Amino acid sequence: MILNGEIYNYRLLRHELQNLGVKFDTDCDTEVLANALGVWGANAVYRLEGMYAFVALDLKNHVFLAARDPFGVKPLYVLQGHAGYLFCSEIRPLLNAHPVRNVMFVPPGHVLTADRLVDFTSRPIDQSGAGHHAHDPQALDRLMRQAIARRLPEGLPTAVMFSGGIDGTLVVHYARQSRPDLPAYFIGDPTGPDHAYALEYTQLTQLTQLDLRRAPLELDQNGSLDQIDELVGVCETFEPATIRAGICTLQLSRRMRRDGLRVALCGEGADELFAGYDFLEAAYAQSASTGALVRDQTLGLMHSTILQRLDRCGMRFGVELREPFLDQDVVDYALGLPSRDLVRITTKGAVGKSALRDLYDLAPDQLPASIRDRRKSPMNEGAGFNRDGQGAGPWRDLAEAHLTDKAFADGRRRFAAYDPTTKEELLYLERLSLNMDISRVPHLASRPFILMPR
Repeated sequence: MILNGEIYNYRLLRHELQNLGVKFDTDCDTEVLANALGVWGANAVYRLEGMYAFVALDLKNHVFLAARDPFGVKPLYVLQGHAGYLFCSEIRPLLNAHPVRNVMFVPPGHVLTADRLVDFTSRPIDQSGAGHHAHDPQALDRLMRQAIARRLPEGLPTAVMFSGGIDGTLVVHYARQSRPDLPAYFIGDPTGPDHAYALEYTQLTQLTQLDLRRAPLELDQNGSLDQIDELVGVCETFEPATIRAGICTLQLSRRMRRDGLRVALCGEGADELFAGYDFLEAAYAQSASTGALVRDQTLGLMHSTILQRLDRCGMRFGVELREPFLDQDVVDYALGLPSRDLVRITTKGAVGKSALRDLYDLAPDQLPASIRDRRKSPMNEGAGFNRDGQGAGPWRDLAEAHLTDKAFADGRRRFAAYDPTTKEELLYLERLSLNMDISRVPHLASRPFILMPR
């Protein structure tokens, strides 16, 4: 067996297996998973809590089983050749291993064998938006504490990615209750929009001495494509939202590894679950059922957007980025809320993440009201990389300078299957095509678009 990721409940599974007579040689989650498959077969995946991609080979029967966690936090790519199957957590090694075959991915929440692909998880989306339970801030507070405790590794120094936003501040808040010396990493300069909020939280918690470490956003000012080449190579995508935010995640990961850290928590997943994006707020303002439908699409795309960015940029430097908001108990809680507890309609418009904002009122002496009342700001904008929400920034300027109108028109025809609509998209796509044979990676042409019902 080979496992990429972490099984958070492996100790509970280990104890259960020991009661069944299984003996262990290590205290490793990979050994627990191998034995779980030996005892329960493929049904073992229903017992797993964590972020993982794994491939197991039955040496007796010569069959394999591969699986990926429900949200696709960890990547798993596959290539079927004449001699069998090849698996990898990246695309390029598979392309290099076979001259002509295409590279596919194992979908999140699926088990793959030689003769079938089975979905072992289904999110209980309530398409009516009516919800299954009322919001209870105390209950959500308890679930968040438990989710973060599960993701704090024993004996390993751990950090938090912190931008002064609603989600990251909550992660810092809960993590420091058991690890008060845990450092928080901020990306950007003091002139960036996020810095004032991060500073306010730091000042509010000055009695407990938050270890706030700022990593400056280092950009090539000479118009070079080197940073873009590095990012498209690491992330293996050309999607602008992923690349723009990737520069922040990559540099934060580099700094954390330089400081000797191997694990960090982050706030990703909160916007998707609790309706933090503008388009989700608009969907729920239209109707509860519309909001539920759009949120379902958003959750289904995470594996190819934010989670792909997080895993690739973190693991580029051997830093495992963990997402407490994707804890199964937190997910079930969020999916069971009625729309009124996700998005509240005010005189200023629709306001999402209402359930998370309520957590700030449980600890007003530790959680600033100014952060509670913030609007969503993407990491790259808050760090000062982009000048506005439309992507204006140095790399869009670089694309405008690098590609003439004729080159853009020619590129759109050449890459018509990928539908590049801006020069920035085309620039990233061209650089990615130099990095790999994109024609052999069919899923790259499936753009992560959200369909808004009318």
